[in-house]
Amino acid sequence: MRNPCFPERMFQRFMDHYSYLMDRQHRFLLIGIVLLVITVLFALSGQTLERYHGIIYRAKEPKRFWRDMVFYFLASLFFIGLYFYENSN
Repeated sequence: MRNPCFPERMFQRFMDHYSYLMDRQHRFLLIGIVLLVITVLFALSGQTLERYHGIIYRAKEPKRFWRDMVFYFLASLFFIGLYFYENSN
């Protein structure tokens, strides 16, 4: 009898769980949740990343900061809504 903790078996278990999460319908939910967590972390820290501009601080540039927060939040809602739309059928 083989050892159940043998590295090939552990790798196979990992790949089974990974393929379940990366299934098309779960991928949208995963992206939406990650974007929502990023939005919360950026809002709590008061800084966000913007392409070609680096770090944007809430105290220095509030309009640009909140515009980015709204974009992240709407993108997360879009992907979560896409997940529910795909699974409603």
